[in-house]
Amino acid sequence: MMSEKLLTFKACRKLGIHPNTFRKWDKHGKLMVVRTVGGRRRIPESEVERLMGFIKPDVSKNAIIYVRVSSYDQKQKGDLERQKQSLLDYAKSKGYNIVTVLEDVASGLNENRKIIKQNI
Repeated sequence: MMSEKLLTFKACRKLGIHPNTFRKWDKHGKLMVVRTVGGRRRIPESEVERLMGFIKPDVSKNAIIYVRVSSYDQKQKGDLERQKQSLLDYAKSKGYNIVTVLEDVASGLNENRKIIKQNI
């Protein structure tokens, strides 16, 4: 019989929690850990999967991207697409979860953005 893989504090990253939270959960019996001979904590992979069902995703990392050009001519030239790709790349590099991308062709003089009001 093959033994289950035991994870170190890398499990915290997978769960999206701080190592101190991991320690507190262990102290209060909220998770199952295995102690090594040296007293180090290891968490079974199945326990990480169980906990992932209870942890809500970090919505503070959710983002909505809004891209706008002033004219259809700019859209046809690809300005809107380049702007969108640039923002998507930036968001990805910062670890954001893109919820939606709003695209608009409208003058910068008009602050009334129906597309934003409809989607937020």
